[in-house]
Amino acid sequence: MKPYFEEDGITIYHGDCREVLPTLDRPDVVIADPPYGEQTHAGAQSQTAGIGNPFIDFEPINVASLIEILDICNPLRWCVITCDWKHVLPISERCSLRFVRMGVWVKPDGCPQFTGDRPAMGWEAVAILHGKDIPLRWNNGGQRAVWTHYVGRGNEHPTTKPHGLIADFIGAFSESSEVILDPFMGSGTTLRAAKDLGRRAIGIEIEEKYCEIAAKRLSQKVFQFNA
Repeated sequence: MKPYFEEDGITIYHGDCREVLPTLDRPDVVIADPPYGEQTHAGAQSQTAGIGNPFIDFEPINVASLIEILDICNPLRWCVITCDWKHVLPISERCSLRFVRMGVWVKPDGCPQFTGDRPAMGWEAVAILHGKDIPLRWNNGGQRAVWTHYVGRGNEHPTTKPHGLIADFIGAFSESSEVILDPFMGSGTTLRAAKDLGRRAIGIEIEEKYCEIAAKRLSQKVFQFNA
């Protein structure tokens, strides 16, 4: 398959990751932010506060499809994904990768609960898995699986993760010689962070408009602090 974008060790493919992945070599590490479940997507729409436009403009994913894709990715080492907290347990039980731990992304500036009738969510789940062929090894010693970063905003993708969070994942779970794969690339934050940290990376995205946004971000030679 011909890449949509290829430069300085960073490659983008436009297409369904289930069709693209079998054409690629096995990655070293997967770092990704897949779509969340239907209920979470629907709840996020309420953040528009009556404007009438859906907050999230792409399809949710069910946990069976997510597990299928993670199994196809089959990284040699780490698989680190931000995900719907309801998906963590079935991933831990049914994914072919070794489930290591659930981490947490703490969001100090996360959205309030607009209804005011219950506490707001101030965190998101991070599922941490590993290939079964080799021993576990990461770069952060005994550090806890808790990351605190302000929410990524000001990007053309509705659910962009903060550059700093993804850069932390890359620094903790990969080596400079390894290839990072993001099968749910979105606007390219994983690839941008990988480039800034001197890593090779591959991204796959089904929506061409986000491929174009990602390609533009990757063409910028100066690091974008508002990513």
